[in-house]
Amino acid sequence: MRQQSSGRFEVALPASTAIDLFTPEGERSWVPGWAPTYPDEVASESAGTVFTTAADGVITIWTIIEIDRTAGAASYSRVTPVLHAGIVRVWCVDAGSGRCAVKVAYDMTSLAEDPSVLAEYAAPAFDDMMREWSTAVAASLA
Repeated sequence: MRQQSSGRFEVALPASTAIDLFTPEGERSWVPGWAPTYPDEVASESAGTVFTTAADGVITIWTIIEIDRTAGAASYSRVTPVLHAGIVRVWCVDAGSGRCAVKVAYDMTSLAEDPSVLAEYAAPAFDDMMREWSTAVAASLA
């Protein structure tokens, strides 16, 4: 089973600055418990860089596909073994007055026999996640 979802929210930063918030190190400022670790012990934004995160004892393996600061875009491969795998994309697009729209797209495929492992990426949970991201980013900028 495959789940494709997208959403958007605004951030009180220009796109060229806001993209920093959606890098492995930048997410530390607004994602509770976000602590990426790098197998080669080097934090990098280069394509092909692998890092892992852990939430509630579940490890997720991320690979940077691209971080393009000029375009305000970032793409990642995301694999949570036995559960799901897919691509996460973030685009920051200037919206005027020093603000930008942040567009987020998840394209996830279940690796489990139980398709409910994708529920967090479907409406209404995905919409809730976008609201949580918006609130957390705004709080980190306050």
